[in-house]
Amino acid sequence: MGDAVSVPGPFEPEEVAARLEVEQLLARYTALGDAGRVADFAALFASDGVLDIAGRRLAVGPEEVRVFAEEAGAAMRSVPGLLPGGHHVSSRLVDLAGPGDARSSSVFLFVAASGPDHWGTYRDRLVRTAGGWRFARRSVRFTGFAPESGAAAVFDRLTR
Repeated sequence: MGDAVSVPGPFEPEEVAARLEVEQLLARYTALGDAGRVADFAALFASDGVLDIAGRRLAVGPEEVRVFAEEAGAAMRSVPGLLPGGHHVSSRLVDLAGPGDARSSSVFLFVAASGPDHWGTYRDRLVRTAGGWRFARRSVRFTGFAPESGAAAVFDRLTR
């Protein structure tokens, strides 16, 4: 039929706890970002954590991530029919590389007030810090925009 797929497990209790903590971090990114809570959103990044938007703009550290999130929020609010909206994240895979190191991948779809707007992928490297799990790097790639989307121009402007 095809190649066998390896299914991880059984998990040790420490690994279960780490996976739950990582899942909470990933869920908080979406919830806080969609709610416009930029300071809390930015705090999800390690002190040298990188938010990589389309390979064209890097925000390094929580302060730069906060500034980018504020700019992005203001720009998105200026697009008619875009907000309120929310990200739907799925096909998430998490691999623990060590006790304080993980990798994650997922796909997202942003549904705007006017309907499906844009979609893409997240690729992450996560680290455990004294404050809990944080993003060492989150790479956001856009793979499509609805024909009527105003978000494409916003992201183009934000990543020049």
